[in-house]
Amino acid sequence: AQQVADALAPAPGARVLDACAAPGGKAAHLLERDPSLRLLALDVDVRRLNRVRETLRRVGASAEFRAADAGDLASWWEGEPFDAVLLDAPCSATGIVRRQPDVLLHRRPEDLVALVALQARLLDALWKTVRPGGVLLYATCSILKDENERQASAFLARTPDARAEPLDARYGHDAGSGRQRLPGEQGMDGFFYARFSKAS
Repeated sequence: AQQVADALAPAPGARVLDACAAPGGKAAHLLERDPSLRLLALDVDVRRLNRVRETLRRVGASAEFRAADAGDLASWWEGEPFDAVLLDAPCSATGIVRRQPDVLLHRRPEDLVALVALQARLLDALWKTVRPGGVLLYATCSILKDENERQASAFLARTPDARAEPLDARYGHDAGSGRQRLPGEQGMDGFFYARFSKAS
């Protein structure tokens, strides 16, 4: 998951949104690498957002914090666009089955339908916050195509100003417009990454 910092690759001093920020590891990693980033850490759950605050405090990083549903722009976004948006989306967590095998016992088919719809809603809403020429990184800890390559392809099909940016083999195998790592490969969890740039 920490590879998202490389995949997002914000420019120095960029305005960055971490849209589903809890527990804060990715935000901390981004800010440790570049303290000049102007980062907004957003999470729907106030208690989980407090964990992000604690994580950043522990590493001596600073950010802006807001508790809100990332898909409800009217509740949190003031209209200033972001240079880079990280959407580590809510997902089935099937990529962490190696470490947490009980994930498979707690997932039902209807869960996946709801998650895919939520991911699409978040992608469509957050795309509006990306400045022309900016990027959005979509990531999940899933190995399911509906959440990953099919989700990314559907987003591109309905979003004319979005273009898939290539990611290299560090991020896994080719998976449509993104990259898929499978559980256990190089001792890592399963993870999917897709990087989109907005036409300027």
